[in-house]
Amino acid sequence: MAKQLPAQLSHKSALVLLPPSRITAPIEAVRRVYDKQFLRWPPHINLLYPFLASPSESSKLKHDIRIRIEQVARTIPPFHMSLESDQLGVFHHTLKNKTVWLGPTTYSNIRKLRAALHSEFSISGVDRDRRPFMPHLSVGKTQSQGGVDKISVEITKSISEFLTHNAEKNDKPTALEWYVDRVHVLERKDEKDRFRIIGTISLGEPSARVEQATTSVG
Repeated sequence: MAKQLPAQLSHKSALVLLPPSRITAPIEAVRRVYDKQFLRWPPHINLLYPFLASPSESSKLKHDIRIRIEQVARTIPPFHMSLESDQLGVFHHTLKNKTVWLGPTTYSNIRKLRAALHSEFSISGVDRDRRPFMPHLSVGKTQSQGGVDKISVEITKSISEFLTHNAEKNDKPTALEWYVDRVHVLERKDEKDRFRIIGTISLGEPSARVEQATTSVG
């Protein structure tokens, strides 16, 4: 039986990283076939889920929650990340329930960001640390090792073809490059609804953001 959440939390909201739309096509091509949550979730990496209950007002993130996230976000500079399709991860939930996921090449920046957010939104009675935080972007679910192998082949092929078609100059043809400069709060009204963005908060101090963006151009 699932453990009941504290009243302050809900599975109808999440604090996440969303990959830029320019790199999501090869991910979505595979998720559309293998991920049962395709229609409910955009491609994402969870930072805090479940998140706060009723985080919005008039379809926008509540001001007090935004301020709290901004206070954390400004202490974490934007950073670069690569998603490697030739180093896929697998969660073995049960013998017949497995999730295949893409992971970043380095975890330190994401873990630092998540730890700061976790500290800010720590809620009594919630043991978020029972399992070590593993940043991941789910691409599919399956019931067998054969299914894992098939999804692995499909996502590697999809990303490789995408990079080749778009003439990406990349030392690793199976890597999707991502400049992480913001976090998003998602919300849905019902468990079966699709999550939508209700708030976006930039990382780093405003002056540093301009410098980082200028440096990363080209």
